Amino acid sequence: MPEQVADRRGPGDAGLWSKAFLFNADGIAVTDARQSTILTVNDAYARLLGRSPAELQGQSFFQQYPSHVHAQVRDAAAVADQGGAASVQTCQLHRDGSLIPVAIRFASVRDESGTVTYRVATVTDLRARVGAGTAAPEADRAAQRFRQLADSAPIGILLMDAEGACDYANPYWQQITSFSSEQAQGDGWWNAVHPDERERLSEAWEQLARGIPLQLTFRYCRSGGEVRTVQSRAVPLRDGRGQICGYIAVDVDATEQLQQRAAIDGFHARVRALAHRLEHLREEQRVELAHKLHSTLRQELTTLKTEIERLRIHVPESATDSALFARVAEQAERCLQELRHIAFELQPPGLDELGLEAAMKRFADDSAAQAGLSVELTVESPADLGRRPAVVLYRTFQEALINVVRHARAKKVESHVWVQDGSVRLRVSDDGIGMGEGDRTRSGAFGLLAISERLAELGGTLRVLGVAGRGTTLEASVPYEPSRRQRNSAER
Repeated sequence: MPEQVADRRGPGDAGLWSKAFLFNADGIAVTDARQSTILTVNDAYARLLGRSPAELQGQSFFQQYPSHVHAQVRDAAAVADQGGAASVQTCQLHRDGSLIPVAIRFASVRDESGTVTYRVATVTDLRARVGAGTAAPEADRAAQRFRQLADSAPIGILLMDAEGACDYANPYWQQITSFSSEQAQGDGWWNAVHPDERERLSEAWEQLARGIPLQLTFRYCRSGGEVRTVQSRAVPLRDGRGQICGYIAVDVDATEQLQQRAAIDGFHARVRALAHRLEHLREEQRVELAHKLHSTLRQELTTLKTEIERLRIHVPESATDSALFARVAEQAERCLQELRHIAFELQPPGLDELGLEAAMKRFADDSAAQAGLSVELTVESPADLGRRPAVVLYRTFQEALINVVRHARAKKVESHVWVQDGSVRLRVSDDGIGMGEGDRTRSGAFGLLAISERLAELGGTLRVLGVAGRGTTLEASVPYEPSRRQRNSAER
């Protein structure tokens, strides 16, 4: 690209122009005049932005500057397009968020028809001159322009000397801290830092003094006791010899943002607590309802079935009566079987009496018989898992199979429970139609949401992976810490 800019020179000059471009101490950027996109830059320009030349190619030239100076830089470019050259003093935006005072000289390059095709921007870093306080007119103008920008910036800005003493605090920093410019001078700005944050900030400034940029979130304490939280970034300023001659710090007030985040987190915590409470109440209602069904309605149906048998014995026998009694008896038996199934879904007695494996196999057999499924189940559950994790894993398995029966149109289900990496894990896979994105958020998916919350309450996880036409896999886990007896047994 330097050869294109200098294409009116003789061929022997191209190498000299290329070297001047590449090794110039000032930053140089060549941009397309129509789109204002960066075509090429030298290393000095890339360093000013904290980026590599390759990262900048194709980027908008104006986006490398704060939004509030875009119009100023565009106007200077337009003047260069009209008159051939123009200069402006402004601030450049470093990758770390800091502002760098610079002087830009635009030169517009025209083709044979007189149309502006390229712009060459030469950017001079003025930080050393501003930090050293030189009286040179150009540095004075740059410093004045920088102060004008800093005075109107919606972020806190501090300029400090090589010893960390404050030379300048912009109005927004004064607004954040309720300190005046005079109070911030010298080491006064340090008094605005919250006492609990001073040790951390001091350590960060020690790193900064060694040339390591500072990036830290800490608190200021205003004169009335109000606390403001800022996200701070600071970088050292260097003179022409590369020595640190000062520092520039930028503080973004994040108090409201953090308060809003805390409020949202608190709301989510209350919602989770409510969900946990509702699920706990639901489990209690299941137990109570299962007990009532088992102790009352099941007994009543059993008695009814017995009475039907006795009635059939005492009533004069006929073919019609015998068939009628048989049908009524069969219907009563079906009601009993359905009642047993409902009671088992509500509160599986085998979970307490026989353990997780027996309860899961019984539910798997019932589901397979009702839906015509092939259900393969292997369970390697530890004996000391505990009732609560066992109930949650059982409910997860139950919900997974219910969803398969209702929605998956599957023929085969494979499920496995095992212990791995400090967790008891459950996987249920089917060969059905698969779960799409819309299925995961549909209103009827409350069961999975409730299961996810119950697992999360124990520190567990739930993942549902579905591909349309290729089935669905549900994976769940709950933390597990083996008892001493289990550990000793495993070691032997």
